Amino acid sequence: MVTSSVVNTYPLSSYTFGTKEPKMEKDTSVADRLARMKVNYAKEGMRTSVEGILLVQEHNHPHILLLQIGNTFCKLPGGRLKPGENEIEGLKRKLSSKLAANSPGIQPNWQVCL
Repeated sequence: MVTSSVVNTYPLSSYTFGTKEPKMEKDTSVADRLARMKVNYAKEGMRTSVEGILLVQEHNHPHILLLQIGNTFCKLPGGRLKPGENEIEGLKRKLSSKLAANSPGIQPNWQVCL
């Protein structure tokens, strides 16, 4: 049986881009990050996180949106879920916090497909 999924891409001109204050890494070294993660695991146990792939179309080709962290590191938008939060609502919350405008009157309508 063959199944097919349709993924809609929209032109980059459909989006508005701005700037936010840069978010730097919390840790200054890999050792510091591992130590922080060990403490968090002891407090909270296994963490669940989500990441989203945002496709946009530019020059008739799909592009994936990545977030730049610091000067050299890029990652997919997303992050850790709150306890009891489902993946879709958590991803919408993380996308809004990382990508949406800093305006309470503007609430994005994220469409999440699994």
